[in-house]
Amino acid sequence: MARVVHYRQCRLVKPIPTGEKVLVSWIPEPFAEVGRVVKLKDDDGNWEDGWVVRHAGSNRLPAKDVPDFHELSKAHLRATGDAETA
Repeated sequence: MARVVHYRQCRLVKPIPTGEKVLVSWIPEPFAEVGRVVKLKDDDGNWEDGWVVRHAGSNRLPAKDVPDFHELSKAHLRATGDAETA
């Protein structure tokens, strides 16, 4: 039987010359440790290093239940007709 991977919602930061980028993302639980440096995949499929876990939420979800916000956003645009103007 396959092992269930759980995810936790985390606040991630990445130092940049003008300050820092901030991102909230669901990441696999083994990587959701405050202070841990992680790599994230960008929209082009490239790995971007240097993201630091600033906060890890206490809620955990199995991978199959993690919301796909990209798909949810596209579905909303299609449903409201905003996709034609975006």
